[in-house]
Amino acid sequence: MTDPATTCAAEIVAACRAEIIALHQVFERALGAPGEDASARFEAAFAPGFAMVMPNGRRLARAEVLAFLRDARGVRGEGFRIAIEDVAVLHAAPPLMLMHYVERQWVGGAETARRAAALFDLSGPTPRWLFVQETWITLPPA
Repeated sequence: MTDPATTCAAEIVAACRAEIIALHQVFERALGAPGEDASARFEAAFAPGFAMVMPNGRRLARAEVLAFLRDARGVRGEGFRIAIEDVAVLHAAPPLMLMHYVERQWVGGAETARRAAALFDLSGPTPRWLFVQETWITLPPA
């Protein structure tokens, strides 16, 4: 017999994994050319109080992240790609879930990679982003 707690946990992990991948697909379409307007999707994804630490150590509040994404629409150009790898649970304490993933980006033929930890709020119908911390694995070209 399957343990319902295990099944629920697997469903929650799958929902967080799906959200990580889906939001990065939106980033790819919004930041690449011609630059899709994804403002509503970003506002829905990032919970009030959301913050992130960029790979360079700069901390951004939710409003700053939303402004950055709005201003960066289409700037990465044609051929911009993002791949998500190694998605895993770091800690589960419902309604919170701490996830890990590696994000690879290709811009103009150059590849960068960053390791990220993301904290999700699971209290609503879909996971919402509370916090992200990114660390460079492969630095961008100088």
